[in-house]
Amino acid sequence: MLALTAALYFFPRKINQSENVVEAEEFGVGYDLIIEQAKSQLDASELEIIRSAEDVLSKDTGNVALMDTLARLWDKARFPVVSAHYFEKIANRQPSESNWINAAFRYFDAFKGSSDSMVKAMMVEKSIRAYKKVLEINPDNLNAKTDLGICYAEGTSNPMQGIMMLREVVEKNPDHENAHYNLGILSLKSGQNEKAVERFEKVLKINPSRIEARYLLGRTYFENGNKEKALEVLKDMNKFTSDLEVLREVDKLINHINNQ
Repeated sequence: MLALTAALYFFPRKINQSENVVEAEEFGVGYDLIIEQAKSQLDASELEIIRSAEDVLSKDTGNVALMDTLARLWDKARFPVVSAHYFEKIANRQPSESNWINAAFRYFDAFKGSSDSMVKAMMVEKSIRAYKKVLEINPDNLNAKTDLGICYAEGTSNPMQGIMMLREVVEKNPDHENAHYNLGILSLKSGQNEKAVERFEKVLKINPSRIEARYLLGRTYFENGNKEKALEVLKDMNKFTSDLEVLREVDKLINHINNQ
């Protein structure tokens, strides 16, 4: 059950890497080492293509098209921190909302997925910097503000700053699905189950197929002592996903509830 919950929270993927050497070393993590660790996980064909692109870029260091090529190669290999590094290089040369979003989203993805505490700390800091750049250009980008709020709430010593940002998002857009969902997660983490129920119910009104919200709502109803509501929510899960692993875990939870 815990495995599914973790997957539903974070949808983890293969993660490593970072930005420039100086900033990486501020966190005690050598950027070159992180890159080499990432390369060690590539297959031979991926590694050959990436090294070839790196060789070309080393001779034409300002070539934005080559940076973009490398960023997307690392995306394809599912190493967002390395791709974020190249997208940030592009954004520094050609600052625009979309370029900074490209970097910010990947740093955010790496922050959420990394299991290394040092890399995770570096990724949240770089994600915050990049999302701030986005909001400097467009203060009304609520998706960026939501992710920034999550970074503060989950990755810094000032979680209330992030929670306030998420609340500001839902005040501006009462149907912002991801802000409500993450406020629900934060409510769960702080033991405020009733508030979590309200948030997850709102998410499902906005998007009934948000399976992680449906699962967590069912589980939270059960933890609150409302078995009927829990089963009502969970028994509908197969209408919204055909993922057999998810459905097996849901069945386990349903059986557990029925046996209580």
